Amino acid sequence: MPPEEIDTADRFGSVSANRYAEIVAELRKLVETASWIQFTVGDYALEVESMREAGGQEKSDALFTVKESVFHLAEDIGLFYAMVDKARWTASE
Repeated sequence: MPPEEIDTADRFGSVSANRYAEIVAELRKLVETASWIQFTVGDYALEVESMREAGGQEKSDALFTVKESVFHLAEDIGLFYAMVDKARWTASE
């Protein structure tokens, strides 16, 4: 059947209503997975660098500053620093 004869009410963009429903279901699974990933990244980042008192520093022979540690973690797992840092802050709340 030529494209002009297809009932447009049964379509979403370039796909059928059924295919659209399949796409939505698959993307919902991915969004849920992504949410869990963000929480897990935040928890582990918080473990690597716990939150400190405002203006305070922990006394240790630390090789890295907090930013350097979180940046290094982000690089090692292939994410942007900002994403890992935000996940860390979210996990601390």
